[in-house]
Amino acid sequence: MSLVLPEAVRRAIGGAELVGDDTGRSGMRVFRAGNAFLKIGPASSLERAARMQEFFAAKGLSAPLLVYERTDEEDYLLAGAVPGVSCIDKGLLAKPEWLSAKLGETARMLHETEASGCPYRDCNEREAGALRRETGRELPEARLLRAEVLVQGDFCLPNVFFRGGAFSGFIDLGEAGVGDRHLDLYWALWSLEYNLRSDRWNDRFLDAYGRDKVDGERLAACRAMHQ
Repeated sequence: MSLVLPEAVRRAIGGAELVGDDTGRSGMRVFRAGNAFLKIGPASSLERAARMQEFFAAKGLSAPLLVYERTDEEDYLLAGAVPGVSCIDKGLLAKPEWLSAKLGETARMLHETEASGCPYRDCNEREAGALRRETGRELPEARLLRAEVLVQGDFCLPNVFFRGGAFSGFIDLGEAGVGDRHLDLYWALWSLEYNLRSDRWNDRFLDAYGRDKVDGERLAACRAMHQ
């Protein structure tokens, strides 16, 4: 595959073949490059993802950032591959009770990770702003949210990896930062229902997360924001 890449990206990739061209709705293009992934997006679109990749990697929560390069036309983010498989792996989906519990434990672990020094503390405003632009609605529920913990920001099954039954890392960190824990809980529950085609495992997830930290009013607010 022929791509004109910045010199730093080409050096980091070396002779690895670029495989795939998975273009998402955001316009990002994603390639496998040996034991790394290259994401290419519009200019200035990947700076947040790159900084949060570094932050999560330093916490042992993701693979390292290898290169981040900006040009006038495009951004390039090269990160190591997180080992294992994502939570939409058929083998993991075949164990819904186990998977729901492990996801709950993983969310609690993330939210108890020290967040000082995180470069972004705006996840609540970012989520609410995106929804306002998308729906044109006012979102009074957003006033209930608190900037309290480190969040993944898009805590869906494809973005959480396990290896050998243990958490191995997060991917797609462009929405990560400090925000309300219930944003992650909302997305995890939504993704469990979507991928397991049932809400049967919601309580298992919340029990494993720890009901002591679940505020029913704020979780309901997150649901209402996304209706």
